[in-house]
Amino acid sequence: METKSFKNWWFLAINGITAILFGLLILFFTKEFIQTAIFYFGLLILITGLILLLTTFYHIKKNKNISMITIQSIATIAIGLILMVFPQRSLELFLLLIGLWCLIIGILQLVILFFIRKILVSWPVLLINGLMTIVLGIIIFFHPFEIADTIGKLVGIFSIVFGITMIYLSFLIRKTIKTANKK
Repeated sequence: METKSFKNWWFLAINGITAILFGLLILFFTKEFIQTAIFYFGLLILITGLILLLTTFYHIKKNKNISMITIQSIATIAIGLILMVFPQRSLELFLLLIGLWCLIIGILQLVILFFIRKILVSWPVLLINGLMTIVLGIIIFFHPFEIADTIGKLVGIFSIVFGITMIYLSFLIRKTIKTANKK
């Protein structure tokens, strides 16, 4: 019964890949580059919103319901404009969301540990990774720009380590599930 909860071992692997990509982003790109990328991403979203708005006019001509697509197009245009006009604030929000994501992933790892600690030989790895991920999330969430230069590089390295650990743990969980299902 315990192993049924963890059939989606790949979820940890995907989060591991995301953590590695986040770490690489912090290590190799400057704040200015990231803000410029946010601006152009906002432009892309704005263009997508405008295309959706044009689609709304097409649906009007075909006498189709346009309420959802109109709301979606307006929201998409607004998000695109916000990203373009406020790239710094968008970056802050992004970092806050990354901090929140780390907190959630760390807590999730501790929950997984609670359920499979008896069948997982290397449970201390999951415990350490879960606790370190929570600490990383707290640091990013409460000090998003104070850490940008000095601790930012450490966060990038730790994110890569966390990502590798999550991928490793996902395959351990997969192997444990396969072993448990064979018995």
